[in-house]
Amino acid sequence: MQTLRLFGTTILALDGEEAMRRTLECMGGVDLALAMEKKLTTSDTKMGLGRLFITDGVVLWGQLSQEEQMKLLIPERYVEVEVVDPRGNRHEMKLRFWPSVKMLALNSGWNKLVRDNNLEAGMDCKLWSFRVGSKLCFALGVERQGHP
Repeated sequence: MQTLRLFGTTILALDGEEAMRRTLECMGGVDLALAMEKKLTTSDTKMGLGRLFITDGVVLWGQLSQEEQMKLLIPERYVEVEVVDPRGNRHEMKLRFWPSVKMLALNSGWNKLVRDNNLEAGMDCKLWSFRVGSKLCFALGVERQGHP
């Protein structure tokens, strides 16, 4: 692991995130903030479910604009976001509020990110939020130690 300075914030980069960091810089993102750290679960990586639950939604909720918060509270509504994977590839997704479990989740594109990056349950991940203009974006870092 190495320490990086990105958008004026010092972060501890997980292994293999150089491509992701370069993509974020090229996008011109601002307001980088750690939204979540977690071990990926079986449900996070199961193709039939197709979503990543954001376990610390309180942190992310505080990073959302009032308009985004209001939109997420309306059933069947979502916020269009872009997610940068550890390889630096960009994925369009939807951020939704799951009322049944009272959690935020990324979906509609999550399965492709899992497949493209060979994500597995048990991997440590960090989800960073940032903005490009007014658009909410995320960067996903994954620790691959012990995983081929």
